[in-house]
Amino acid sequence: MEASESPPRLRFHAARPEDLAPLASLYLQAGSAVVRAQFAPGEEGELYLPDLPQAPTVHPLVISLPSLAGLLVRPGDRVAEGEPIARRVDEAPLADLKDQAGAKRQEAQRLEEEMARLEERCRAEREALKGEMARLEDQVGRLRYLVSVGAEAPLRLSEAEGRLEEARARLTRLAVSCAGDRARLEASLREARLAEERLRRRLARAEEAQLIRSPVAGRVGEVKVRDLRPGEVVVEVVIVGERE
Repeated sequence: MEASESPPRLRFHAARPEDLAPLASLYLQAGSAVVRAQFAPGEEGELYLPDLPQAPTVHPLVISLPSLAGLLVRPGDRVAEGEPIARRVDEAPLADLKDQAGAKRQEAQRLEEEMARLEERCRAEREALKGEMARLEDQVGRLRYLVSVGAEAPLRLSEAEGRLEEARARLTRLAVSCAGDRARLEASLREARLAEERLRRRLARAEEAQLIRSPVAGRVGEVKVRDLRPGEVVVEVVIVGERE
């Protein structure tokens, strides 16, 4: 193999076409390949080239990154279609979305704990009122009997019945109050969970937006830096597509 800069030329010498086999994985970015055959004077010869594989498709990708730390591949790596080859690392917006999602998750946990306390309080107050009502119902039953036999004044029976009705009214108000508080907490909890889910989706989209993926399956043929500036490096990644 010979190389020259003026004119730019790369020349290969091979005794047989088969000797070109090791070059099968290379590709030309520019120019052309010329094959010459030499025979002795007066000698008849034939130049036969075996069927060559179809030239691979080359996909050069120019990527701007904050630093080379965002480059995920190197020459020779095989990549699948859609596989990440680089990431534009920018943690600030991701951290903000993570913090917001975490805050909504904490809010949901606080609401779940508050709902558990509400259920416990309502259950305890409901049981207490039911116990009071049972005692008052027994008292009203005894007084009705005593009034019927003339052993007790009707006024005491009316007072006991009033206390029983008031206990029933308090039980109804408790049920309405607990149902309202439960509905309010459930709505707040549902909103907190939905807000967290929305933030998680935004975070996933933001993370995906920072990824540069390979357009085809193949191998990384070349990686080179094209430009270097403060806080930015421009690299070219050449993906050599797999042959059909």
